[in-house]
Amino acid sequence: MPIIKVENLTKNYRRQIRNGGFVGSLQNLFNAKYEIKTAVNDISFQIDEGEVIGYLGPNGAGKSTTIKMLSGILLPTSGNIEVNGLIPYKNRKEHASKIGVVFGQRTQLWWDIPVSESLNLMRYMYNVSEKQYRAKFEYLYGLFGYR
Repeated sequence: MPIIKVENLTKNYRRQIRNGGFVGSLQNLFNAKYEIKTAVNDISFQIDEGEVIGYLGPNGAGKSTTIKMLSGILLPTSGNIEVNGLIPYKNRKEHASKIGVVFGQRTQLWWDIPVSESLNLMRYMYNVSEKQYRAKFEYLYGLFGYR
C-alpha cells in the first residue's frame, strides 16, 4: 500500500518578462507581459511504506518544488498528491506535524551546545513527550555504539 502517491503532478509559475531601462520599466508597469515556466511537468510515482528512495536530478529539475508540494508548502498547478492519507496543502497543519523536511542542507543542530541539548530543544519544539524522547534517545545512543 503506497504511503506517498503522486499522480500527474505539475507546477507552473507565471513570471513577468521585464524590459530594461526607464522606458522598459514604464512598459513593465503599464503593459506587463508574462511567460509560464514549468518547474515540475506531469510526474507520477508512489512510495510504499518502508521503502527508502533517493530523489536525484540536475539543478532546476524540480526536486525542491516537488518536495515543497509533498510537504504542503506549495499548491500544485495540477495533479494529485496523497501522503499518509492526507492531501498536504489541504491538511497542512496535521500533515506538517507528522513529517520532517530540511532544505538547503541546513543542520538542526547548533555548534555551541551539546547534541543532547539540541535534541532536547527539538523535543520541546515538536511537543514530544519525555517518555517517547528518552526511548528514541536511548535507542539511537545504542545504535551508534555509545554503550
